[in-house]
Amino acid sequence: MDIRVATLADARILADLNADFNGVQMTPERMAEQMLRCYDVERALIAGIDGTAVGFACLRLIPWLCYDTPYAELTELFVREPFRRRGIASALVAHAQGLARAAGANELRILTGRDNPAARAFYRKLGCAEEDEVLLILHLV
Repeated sequence: MDIRVATLADARILADLNADFNGVQMTPERMAEQMLRCYDVERALIAGIDGTAVGFACLRLIPWLCYDTPYAELTELFVREPFRRRGIASALVAHAQGLARAAGANELRILTGRDNPAARAFYRKLGCAEEDEVLLILHLV
């Protein structure tokens, strides 16, 4: 297994993985535009086995005005069904942790659904602690 930071040449791969994960249909050209738009804020990591992309994660790194360390958040994590339970998701998270740490972050934030017990158990197994924060969303549209 190898994990690498995605490049624009991976736009088709990311578009396919994202469609499998989120159901969002995006052309490779549109994905490349999104990658360029997000370049300074968020990067995708791709996990591959024998040259086949089997999963991805996205790491968002943003400077905070009131803190010396960057805000680091794992915004997406997906492994295709036939490749699950092989340590790929753990390796993607570990790679994101390393990049966040190298950028100066001292924590990696991860949001998942309260109604997603499998994901919550997976993250707890990795050593994540559930905090007592509440996510509030103000819809603008």
